[in-house]
Amino acid sequence: MGKYVVNSSIRNIGYQVGTQAGVHRYLMDEPTTVRGTDAGPNPVQYLIGAVNGCLTITAQSVARKYKIKLERFDVRSVGNVVKYTDGTSKVDEIVVNIIFKADIEGEDKNSFLEETLAKCTVHKTLEPGVKFTFNFEQE
Repeated sequence: MGKYVVNSSIRNIGYQVGTQAGVHRYLMDEPTTVRGTDAGPNPVQYLIGAVNGCLTITAQSVARKYKIKLERFDVRSVGNVVKYTDGTSKVDEIVVNIIFKADIEGEDKNSFLEETLAKCTVHKTLEPGVKFTFNFEQE
C-alpha cells in the first residue's frame, strides 16, 4: 500500500470542503441545520462510509483468496457521536450490520468474517478508540 495524499480546501459556501484524492474529487459539507448547504456528506458520514467500504473491499479480497463465492455483502453502519461540555465531540461507537451471501458455513464462515475484520485497515485503525459492535446475517 504505502502513503496516500489527500488535499482539501474550503469553498467559502456554507461549510463546503472540496477534496481531491488522486484523480478523484469529492465534496464535504454540513447539513443546513448547522449552516451548511448539505451539498455532500459531512466528515463523520465519510468516516463511517470508509468503514463500510473497507470492510466490503476486504471481504471481496478474502473471498477471492479462498475462492469463496461471495454473492452479497451489504453493510449498514450507525455511528454515535458524543458531545462533550467543552464543545468537542467524538465518534464513540459504530454498530455495523452485515448481510452476506456466500457458499460457506460453520468454521469457514467464522474464519472468513474474522479475517475480514482483522485485515480491514480502517476498522483496525479506529478500533482502539471506537467501540465496534458487529451483527452478521447470512442469507
